[in-house]
Amino acid sequence: MLHVYPLDAKTKDGALFWALPKRAPTPATFDKTDMLHCTFIQSMACLRANLFFVKIPSDKPRSDAFRLDCGEMASHIKVPAFVPNDQKAKEIQSSVEKENKKDEEEKKDGEEEEKKDVQEEEDNVEKMKSQFFTILEELTAETKKSFTDDSAWIEKNLVKSEEFEKDDDANYHIDFMYSMGNCRAACYKLERMDWI
Repeated sequence: MLHVYPLDAKTKDGALFWALPKRAPTPATFDKTDMLHCTFIQSMACLRANLFFVKIPSDKPRSDAFRLDCGEMASHIKVPAFVPNDQKAKEIQSSVEKENKKDEEEKKDGEEEEKKDVQEEEDNVEKMKSQFFTILEELTAETKKSFTDDSAWIEKNLVKSEEFEKDDDANYHIDFMYSMGNCRAACYKLERMDWI
C-alpha cells in the first residue's frame, strides 16, 4: 500500500490520502527479542508441527526461553527483499479509485474483475493441488501400499487438516491469533489486545 500510496499521497481532490479513518501502515521489522514476534513464530511452528505430525515437547513451547529460541532461529532465515509489483500497484490503485466512483458501469466492471480474480484463485488452488498429488505419486509405492484411498494415506502419514477450536488453549490457535492480530495492530498503531 505504501508503494502505491506514499505518506504524502493525495486524492484527486487534493486531500491527503492517509487521513482518518484511513491509517497508514508501518511495515513490521522482525525483532528476535520482541516476545510478540517470538510468540508469532512459536505458535506458527507449533501449528505446522501439528499438521505434519511432529511431536511438540509438552513442557517447553509456551516458555519465554523456548519462544526466544524460536525467535533466534527465525532471525537466521534470509527473507528476500520486498520488490514492489507494478501490476499489483495498478490493481490496488484501480480498486481504491473504484471505491470512490458510484456509477453502475464501474460496479459492473468491478464485479467482472472480482469473478476473474476468484477464477484465478481457483485455478491456482487446482494447480497447487495437482502439484501436491504429483509429489505424492513420486513417493515410494511401498509406503502407500497399505492405503487404497489417497486422502486416507495423506491424513495418516503426511499431513492433516487443522480445525479451528478457540476453547482449547493447548492447540496454539489463540496464541497464533493473539500474536498475529497484535503484530497487525502495531503496524497500524492500534492498541494491543490481551491474550484472553
